Amino acid sequence: IIFCLASTGSINHNIQQKLRETVVNPLREVGYVGAEHMRVLRDLLSEGCSLAGLQDEEKEPEELLNVLFNEIFRTRPLLSFRDEKTNQTTSVNLCQIVLERDADSSAMPETQHLLTRYLVSQGMFFNCQPELLLLQVPRSGKDFKLYDTVIPSPTLELGGLCGGVWGSCFICNKTALMKCSQCYINQEFKVKYSAVPYCESCCTLVHSHPNRSTHSPQPATNPTRSIKMRLSAVLCIHTSHYVTYCRIPNPASLVPEEMAGPSNLATNRSHCWVFFDSMADREGGIGGYNIPLVEECPDLEDWLQNPVRLIHDKTELPILLKD
Repeated sequence: IIFCLASTGSINHNIQQKLRETVVNPLREVGYVGAEHMRVLRDLLSEGCSLAGLQDEEKEPEELLNVLFNEIFRTRPLLSFRDEKTNQTTSVNLCQIVLERDADSSAMPETQHLLTRYLVSQGMFFNCQPELLLLQVPRSGKDFKLYDTVIPSPTLELGGLCGGVWGSCFICNKTALMKCSQCYINQEFKVKYSAVPYCESCCTLVHSHPNRSTHSPQPATNPTRSIKMRLSAVLCIHTSHYVTYCRIPNPASLVPEEMAGPSNLATNRSHCWVFFDSMADREGGIGGYNIPLVEECPDLEDWLQNPVRLIHDKTELPILLKD
């Protein structure tokens, strides 16, 4: 995306070049970006886009992303959704999950459950498999949050969210010919996908129960294969600013063994997790400056499989779940 064509000398070309050379490359090489480079980028964006206040106001991540994708890079939207009833499509860059608190749901839902429940409640599915998926999970103010904790799913299963369901009955494992979204919404059957699949006989049996007599099962067309997406980064609010957990290539896997120096990173993995905080500390008062922090999180991927450990951990890792 950062190599999208733009006329040489144009404001968009200058923004792309500045973003590529003074933001993205330093992040990859040394882990942080100098404040002076961000100031220049904000000045260029203020000149080249319609979003007001870029030079002197705080902005939400989705505002900046939409400006970059729609006005600077002018790429096609990352996501395309199709309405199951009207068959109309909607294209966006970021999927904002908007839900009401379900009294029966967990106080610590995973993003897999939230995404599935949101799409089912809206009667939507992915029109095509996304290459990149940006999710904004439910959050609120300091005194109230929709959920106590939202657990990032290490892997998202999108197979049942791309217009189809699994090809096997949830009960007897025969070929699924029917599906029911209401069974998923009511959480009577614990499945990961957008509807519960049934063979015809099991569908009839299940929906003969008075509690499910109002459901409207649909033909289970277009059975899908497994489509998995792996978690790449988590952006969190910490006090008054954003921090990031990011999955990056393990430096040990990029350097020949005979040239590699000492490292705490696990060398048996191709990627590792690091924590970025641009305002971890401060030197001086009004005329001072922020001190950034970049540190390794070698156990994060394992801990995401057991989130209870994160809640009781005494390091910076609880930010991942609480903010």
